[in-house]
Amino acid sequence: MTRRELQTSIGPRRRGPVEADSKNLMLLWAGQFVNTAGLMMLVPIMPFYLKDMGIQGVAATQTWAGVAIAAPALALTVATPLWGRLGDRIGRKWMVVRALLGLALAMVVMALAFSPLVLVAGRLLQGALGGVVEAAAAFAGSAGSDNKRGSSLGKSFSATAAGALVGPIAGGVFVGAGGLRQLMFVIAIAAVVLAVGSAVGLQEPERSRSNGFQASRGASRGAMRVPGAVPLSLAAVGAYFGVYGLIPVFAEHVSGIVTAPDSASLWVGVLHSVMWGATLLGSFWWGQRNDVTGRPVRAFALAAGGCAVSIAAVVLPLGPLALIPLRLVQGFCFAALAQSLFLHFSRHAPEERKSSLVSTANSFLLIGQSAGPLLAGPLVLAMPVSGAVLVMAAASGLACVLALGPARAEKHAVADSAGHDHAETEETTQLSLSSPRS
Repeated sequence: MTRRELQTSIGPRRRGPVEADSKNLMLLWAGQFVNTAGLMMLVPIMPFYLKDMGIQGVAATQTWAGVAIAAPALALTVATPLWGRLGDRIGRKWMVVRALLGLALAMVVMALAFSPLVLVAGRLLQGALGGVVEAAAAFAGSAGSDNKRGSSLGKSFSATAAGALVGPIAGGVFVGAGGLRQLMFVIAIAAVVLAVGSAVGLQEPERSRSNGFQASRGASRGAMRVPGAVPLSLAAVGAYFGVYGLIPVFAEHVSGIVTAPDSASLWVGVLHSVMWGATLLGSFWWGQRNDVTGRPVRAFALAAGGCAVSIAAVVLPLGPLALIPLRLVQGFCFAALAQSLFLHFSRHAPEERKSSLVSTANSFLLIGQSAGPLLAGPLVLAMPVSGAVLVMAAASGLACVLALGPARAEKHAVADSAGHDHAETEETTQLSLSSPRS
């Protein structure tokens, strides 16, 4: 055995790309799961939870619920471009660590809240300092091979769906047992543990060195150069406005169709979990589909249309049991929205701006995510609940229409790329056949 072979056999073994990607995915998945579970545990039962805090009346309850639901997204809308630029400069890995520590701090504040105002403050802190999902998406969008990036994002977003599925169930169980605050402390501890694990275990791919200031300075300008950036940004606002604006309205709608008023919160939790269960399964399918077709914008348009139809159908004279198929469709379609948008933007971003461009795209989703719940309360006061539901459906439908133009342009671009690759293959084959044999 030579000295080099001996050093190799006893020296530290470097992880291969596949092993590193697997460990990265595991850590990112766990972080997103804990983050989303903590974020969503109160969302479907927020109106009922606020009533337990002493809020009375439909108007006050809906207003506080809308503010509390929208607060994290509202804060994250402002913060996420700044975090994205910082991630491009110091590394996306450290943005994941930072977001997990921010989540832990926010959960402690929320666990100590005994009034709606303090609860909203904790939710704002959760958005401003958090952003685990966004940081993980930027990391996943820059890691792995190009032809599997859609699958990586799909697997990453499945953690969001799993957290949104488990969080409300755990919240409902623990709030009934009087242990919701203790659960928040548990989530804070888990976030700290995962932050340490991510700091040690995440392996970020090598990046070309560039001027971080210039890269961050040009991020917004670069985002607008992505094909279809303007209509897709507006479509992102509309799609998330409709989906998230439905949440507080949906609780009021279910309260009006159940026979036993005491069962309303149970049905809201069940139907919410059904939707996120479909999102969990759909995340994998859409990710693989985007890799196969190479057309994430088309996936976004189809999914936005599916959300619009399934939301509009809620106003039909149906019982809560009959709403289950509609929630399955909505959840499956919702799974495609963010990951398809992020994949499209990351594919057209230079390596040194991937975090910034993904964060910019996410900002438009967050605008819709915060505006929908905020306007849900005034809409319920201004019109019947069914009318507010149709407004949310119309917003998602508008998102579908806005995405159709970029989807057609994407179709031509994919066809041109395929034709160019085919021509290069034929030329290479002809050169090989015509070359003299030795």
